[in-house]
Order: sequence, then structure tokens, then C-alpha cells
Amino acid sequence: MKRTGIITACTLFAALSAWGADLAPPAGVTPGSITVSGSVTEEFAPDSAILNLAVETQRATAQEAARENAVKSEQLVSAMKGLLAGTAGDTVYTSSYSVQPAYDYDEKLRKNRLAGYRTFNQVTVKTSRIGGVGEMIDRALKSGANNVTDVRFAIRDNRKPCEGLLVKAAQRARSDAESVAAALGVRVDGVRHISPSCGGDQRPVPVYRAKAMMTMEGGEPATPIEAGAMALTGQVQVEFTLAK
Repeated sequence: MKRTGIITACTLFAALSAWGADLAPPAGVTPGSITVSGSVTEEFAPDSAILNLAVETQRATAQEAARENAVKSEQLVSAMKGLLAGTAGDTVYTSSYSVQPAYDYDEKLRKNRLAGYRTFNQVTVKTSRIGGVGEMIDRALKSGANNVTDVRFAIRDNRKPCEGLLVKAAQRARSDAESVAAALGVRVDGVRHISPSCGGDQRPVPVYRAKAMMTMEGGEPATPIEAGAMALTGQVQVEFTLAK
């Protein structure tokens, strides 16, 4: 785990009752409160990758386009399952499929004309073999894929790292609330409401279609894919009650 050391500045919103120096708040009056938001961001190594690989075919009829696509898609799925064999939790499945008419623009007629039919079949691969993503892309292109939509890295189960981040965020929120309360001559007395959250974005790695086609045709070697690190942010918003 690599820590960035980033602790975002807490946003403070204070709503304090105007109490007299020697008086408690009148009966029925809600005590003052302060709402504090504390957050902590750290970086962690991803443990899984998500690849979206597609086969696109275009022919004069929808049946021809679909038939050719089915053959190539089956080759793609078989190749991916072969690479993932024996890896627990890894999956290969169809995530998008469409058959649509394809049009070209006729300059003379100044309107679109039917050029054929296009079939699109996207296969999603989820794997813990993040070191083998480059090999998977290369094998996919050789097996019939001609579109690498995207590659993303993720943390499958972020509960443990998030627990640590939320503890730190809550401690930060409490510390800042106590500092502000002391500066205003009051003290933190209890907790009225807590709203925790934790997560991070799955970072995509761009794989351009032109590059993929050159790799498939042997124009150049496959581009190495590096997972890097993922940032997770734990945030806790707390409403503390105040007392004199």
C-alpha cells in the first residue's frame, strides 16, 4: 500500500445557540450543534482488471453480419476462457450486443444510403490476473476482436482498507470539531448524526482502436499495460451536539 499523505481540509459548518454566560439553554430548546466533514485519501494496489473487448462486423445483410460475428465472437470467448482457466472468481460474459443498419453519406444525392448491416458484440472479462492484461489483449486481437473498448483496474473488496480510512476520517472530524468548539467557548457533548462513505473510481486505461488493429496485423508489439495505484477516499460527516 502506498500512502499519498493527502488529508483533505475539513469543511466546517457551525450552528451555535446564543447562551448566556451562566445560563443553561431553556427547556425545549435544541442544544447547539456543529457539523464537520473529515476525509482521508490513500493509494492502494488494485487486485483486478476489467476488459471490454468487442467484435464488429459489417456485411450486405444482417444475417451475414451476424453469422460472421458469431464465429469470431466464439473464438474470442474461447480464447479468453482458456487464459483464465483455473483462476477462481474470473468471468467472461457478453455485456453488449446489437445488429444495426449502416449508412454512408451520398454526396451527389446529399442523403444517407444503406451500406449494409453492422453487428457489434462486446465481451467483458473480469480477472485477478492483472499482470496478464497485455497478453489477454494480444490474444483477443488474434482471436477475432477488433475493438478494445477500455481496460479498467479495480479493488474487488475494499471493505478492509475503507474501514481504516473511515476511522481516520472520523478521528479527524472529531479533532476539528473540538478545536472549533473550544475556540467558541463551548465543548463537544455528543453525536447527533453520522454519514460515512468510502470509495474510489475505477481508472480506465485508453487502448486506441488504431493501435489495436496494428497489433493484430503484426505492425508492432502489444503495448504494455500497467495497473498503477488506485486512490480510495474515506469521508465521514458528523453532526456533534455542543454544551457549555
